[in-house]
Formats: sequence, C-alpha cells, structure tokens
Amino acid sequence: MPLKIQLKIRIGLVLCLWLSSSAAWAQDVTMNFKNADIRAFIEFVSGFSGKNFLVDNRVKGSVTIVSPTPISEDEAYDVFLSVLEVNGFATVNSGSVIKIVPRAEGKQKSVNVRESGTAPNTDEVMTQVLRLKYADAQQLVALLRPLISPNSHLVAYPRGNMLLLTDSASNIRRIQKVLKLVDRQDAVGVQMFPLEHASADKLAKTLSGLYAKAGPGSPTSIKALSHQPGNILIVVAAPQMINEVAAIVKKLDIQPKPDSGRLQVRYLKHANAEDVSKVLTSLLGGGSTAAKTAAPGKALFTGDVKIVAEPATNALLITADPSDMNALNAIIDKLDVRRLQVLVEALIVEVSTGVGEQFGVEWRGTNGFGGTNPTGFGGTTFSNNAGTNINSVAANPFAAGAGLVVGVAKGTLTFGDTTILNLGALARALATKTDTNILSTPNILTMDNEEAEIIVGQNVPFITGQSSTQGGVTNPFQTIERKDVGLTLKVKPQISEGNTVRLEIFQEISSVDGGTAAEGGLITSKRSIKTVVLANDGGMVVLGGLMRDDSSVSVQRVPCLGSIPILGEAFKFTENKQTKTNLMVFLRPHIVSDESDIRMLTSRKYNEIKGVYEQPVTGSTILFPLEDNQIPESFSPSQDLKMVNELPAESTTQPAQ
Repeated sequence: MPLKIQLKIRIGLVLCLWLSSSAAWAQDVTMNFKNADIRAFIEFVSGFSGKNFLVDNRVKGSVTIVSPTPISEDEAYDVFLSVLEVNGFATVNSGSVIKIVPRAEGKQKSVNVRESGTAPNTDEVMTQVLRLKYADAQQLVALLRPLISPNSHLVAYPRGNMLLLTDSASNIRRIQKVLKLVDRQDAVGVQMFPLEHASADKLAKTLSGLYAKAGPGSPTSIKALSHQPGNILIVVAAPQMINEVAAIVKKLDIQPKPDSGRLQVRYLKHANAEDVSKVLTSLLGGGSTAAKTAAPGKALFTGDVKIVAEPATNALLITADPSDMNALNAIIDKLDVRRLQVLVEALIVEVSTGVGEQFGVEWRGTNGFGGTNPTGFGGTTFSNNAGTNINSVAANPFAAGAGLVVGVAKGTLTFGDTTILNLGALARALATKTDTNILSTPNILTMDNEEAEIIVGQNVPFITGQSSTQGGVTNPFQTIERKDVGLTLKVKPQISEGNTVRLEIFQEISSVDGGTAAEGGLITSKRSIKTVVLANDGGMVVLGGLMRDDSSVSVQRVPCLGSIPILGEAFKFTENKQTKTNLMVFLRPHIVSDESDIRMLTSRKYNEIKGVYEQPVTGSTILFPLEDNQIPESFSPSQDLKMVNELPAESTTQPAQ
C-alpha cells in the first residue's frame, strides 16, 4: 500500500478517536449560586470550559444564579458573560488567555471586530462596523446614543457613511434591527458645517450653483443655506449626498494664504483713522435700522468685514475678503483726501470821542461868625460831577479840581473849631476832549467743518460773596469767580460750491471799565456778535456794528438872576457832555486749498509781524541804548521751505501698506 494512503488512514483514525472522546467529555452544567464570590464563580467556569482567565484586581462582587435544570457548557458560558455584564465587567481575548476587566476599559482593549453579518446573541464585548446605505451616519449617532450603555462607544465615520459600535453582542444585534428600519432610501439628512475660513454665504451660493441642474425631487438635489452670525453652512440633502458635500466643503474651507489680502493695514495720509473707522462701521450696518431691513442680495459686501482704528500710527486694520477689500480701499481713497482749510481774518474798529465843557461862577459874602452880634451871610453854590464847589475850595484851596479856577479871598473865617478861607467869589472853567481808537485784527486758521476758537485777554477775578463774621466769630473770607475778559473769536467754516464759505461766528469783546469792591465790584463792558453769514473766498463782509451819540446838558442857576441875559452867566453853572461811539466788525475768509496757499498766507503774516516787531523804537539814551529786535531766522517761512526741499525723498512717504 502506498505511503500516502497509509498516512491518510492513520490521520482519519486519530480524528475519529478525538471526536468520540470530546463527545464523551461534553456534559451539562447545573449553575446554582447564592451570594457566591465572583472570583469563585470565575474558577467554576474555568473548570468546566477549560479556558484560562486573567482577572483584574478590581473585579469584585457576589453572584446569585438560580438554574434548576442543567444547561450545556456553551449556554453556561453565555450565562457567565451575562453575569459579568450585569456586574460591570467584560472579557477580552488575548491569545490563550481571556482577560476579565472593568467594562469601561473593555472597549479600549483588543476586542473582536466584525465587519458584516448579524452579531451573535451573547453578552460578549465586541466591535461591529455598521455600513449605511441611505441614512446619514452622523445624524444616527444622536439617535442611537440612548440605546447603548454608558460604557459603550459609538462613533460615525462620515467619509464611508459608517458607524463603529463597541458594545455587547446582544445589544449590537438589537441596534442592527433598528438600523434596518431607519436606513431607508427615502431618508433625508440635514448637516451643519461650522466654517473656519470660508464664507458661509459664498459657499452656499457655490453649492447651489454646482447642483442647480438636479430637480427638486432628484436624489442628487441639495439645498444649501447660510446662518449668520456664526458662519455656519446648513445642507439639506440625501444622506449619500451629504458625504459628497462634506468632502467639497472640507476642500473649500481652507485658510487663505498670508498674502491673499484677507488682512490689510491701511495708513491714512490726511483723514483721522478713528473718524474713518466710525463712518465705515456705520456703513457696514453697525446697529443701523437700514442695515437690518436691507433686502437679501443687496448687501454692499459679500463677506464678514471688520475695521479697527489704530490712533498711534493713524492706521486702519481691515479684515475682509479680497473682493470686499478692493471696495473698501476705493471708499477710503475718497475719504482720505487733503481737507480744505479756511483762514479767517477779522477787523474790529472801535472809535470813541468824548467832549465836555464846564463854566460857572459862585459867590459868598460874610464878615465872620465870631462875637455875639448878628452876622449875615449868603451866596451861590453849584457842584459839578466831581463834587467840587466854593465850599470845598474854601476848606482846601489846593483841591479846586481840574480846569481854570479863579477866586477872590479876604483872610480866613473861623466857624467853631474849623478855620476856612474867606472866599468871596470863585469862577471855574473846563473843556475836555477824549479820543479812543481801538483796532483789533484777530486771525484764526481751521479745517473745513471744524470749529476753532481764539482768546486774547485776561482772567479777571470777580468777588461773588464775602463775610466778616460767622456765628459771632470773626472769620473774614471772600468767594471769587474768575472770568475771561478780552477778545474771543469762535468760528466754524463750511465750504460750499463756488468757493462760498458759510461761517458760524461768535465774537465777543469785553473790558474792565472801573469799579471797586466798595462800589459793588468791577464794571465790565461787553460787545458780542453771534451770527451765520455767507462770504466769498477772499471777500470782506461786515458782521455788525454800533454807532452811538450821547449828549447831555446840565445847568444850575439862581432863579430869576440866572435868566438875565449876559448878567445871568454870573449866577449859574453850565456843564455840557457829548460822547460818540463807533464800533464796526469786518471779516474776510481765505480758502486754503493746497500747500502753496498756506505758504503764501504764512509768509504774508510773518512779514507783517516782523515789520512791527523789528521797527526801531525811539527814546534811547547814551546810557541806556535800545537793542535791535530780530525774529530768529530759523523761523522764517523761507527757511522752512528750504528744510522741506532738503529732506530725503523716502522720509516724506507713508509706511508701506
């Protein structure tokens, strides 16, 4: 007999003997335990199953099993797995040894993995790959999560539209039954994609255009929406299309290159960065009603735009898409222009003239007031505004006042303890004339539509209250309020078409005219104008003025005698006063459109003040000669122009954008 046939016969006999012995060894198992230690139960299972167990130190507890009828060894082993599940433990195959560990860690061990087929009806921990045909795997995760134990693990794999589930085999079997009911062809999925870099609005338009040919009922049709704020893309489509859309979204939602223009720093040359930032933010719809009610599809910008001002460098930090960045730069170019300026020259002319005339004769006659004999006396007495008359001159001949004073005196008179001059007649004559010319030419330069103010004067204290005693105690104090007294000019120009300037003007001229604390405080005069006018560039306009003529005549005389022609002049005192005040305010605006205009005006004003400052002053002596006044040459406008021309070309450019 050939050797190969003999070997086959021998191997067959060995297999028959082994199978017959195994069948003889297999027997039913009766499992009755009451509060038995779980480790002893594991030893019992190891004895009849012949399996090697590696028990974790954390495996502890008691087991109670009531089984009046015997069961097979395979069924007994399934009961063993159920007991471990009830107590929170699981078995993990590791070569020739089966590990018994806490169930929470079982999913992290090398459990069995099944790719297809129905899971066995046991409590063995295993990993099952569940492939879906129609439903969306990510959506089903939320649906199936309550059906699995807390220690189990369920995760979706969107690329393959699969579910990976690690749980007991019996529960996996139940999940498979649920999926047969859910994974149907008529299922529709909704997926939200939070975008990091791409614009949800733009991506929604792209996807809608990409799948526009598919009809509404087509399985390949999708509907893409954007949600703002949040930059979230919402896609409604069949589950099999969700995966395809997710792949497209992932490829499009990428971070732009650093030089793509998403972030730009824009340095401004003329405009204020904070002001421009406020204007652009308002244009973007920073809380405005117009932006909230704007119709869809009519937005000025397609993506998210954010603008921040940096005052230190007068720059704008702009974050926007490249297409929006071009639109913003075009707007900024029109806002960042050299603004026009206005030089306002004011001319204030005030002329005051005062004329006064005084003439009068006073008489007095007496022989003295001594003795016991009757004495007669009499005369005329007239007082001027200064309070001077024949009586005050008799008391003090050297206080006769201003003007011509002529008198006739004879000795002195004693009246009580007072000795006065025996003045018989006093004639007084005075003519005064006062001329006051005040010329003020304030100048102020300001930007178009910006208010400017110039004050030239003094800060004068005014007593507002005083007290010498308080509660019976001497405690003198005064309260003082300080006010500006002088010339104030406020102007706000607005340049219109045709080089017409609209001027909002407030002008005030105040001065202290006298007064003391005893008289109740200082006396101030005030002339102010508040108006709005239109003026042409370089044209002079009159703002307002005052022309005042005050006349007063005062006659003091003796009745009857003072009315006699010619002779009556000796018995009266006449005082005439006439005051004329002429005030006029003129104004001339100059529009400064470029650097040459401001240089020309500056040179003109500089030459005017230089001529006044360097004009020789008379009155010097040999001992005290006067020095020549010279304005430093470094502040000359011509020197300033020379320095600008000598600057390097790169120093006049703006930082690179």
